[in-house]
Amino acid sequence: MKKMLAVWMIGAASTLALADTEFKNVPAPLQKSLRGNALKTAQLDNGVLRLQMDKPEVTELVYSTFVFHNICAEQWHHPEQFAQWALSRVELLNATATQGFAFDARGDICAQMGSLGKKFGPFIAQRTAKCEAGKCPPLP
Repeated sequence: MKKMLAVWMIGAASTLALADTEFKNVPAPLQKSLRGNALKTAQLDNGVLRLQMDKPEVTELVYSTFVFHNICAEQWHHPEQFAQWALSRVELLNATATQGFAFDARGDICAQMGSLGKKFGPFIAQRTAKCEAGKCPPLP
């Protein structure tokens, strides 16, 4: 029984460690959506949401799923709040901030994706730029 309790406590402690995201200028409703995604930092400045994950690599699958479920879903569920944030870009970088992706979130991009059904992967890919060496290219 003690062994089981010890294993549970280790698991709980590691989960809590992952939940310690440092937020800067991120509205509370958006913070709620971002929690639990292995994020180290989240910063919103002038419409650009910069996120850094606690992962050695951000894959395209992790990135597109994150954009769909944690960014665009916020617009679908709370369009008025989302509009107030004036989000234009989402940058998701790895633990060392050397690799990741940037998503063009301007205008009604998420609303358009919501009408597509399950074909969100190619839609996100068309509006994505690869970030390398800690830099994300400008939006087209």
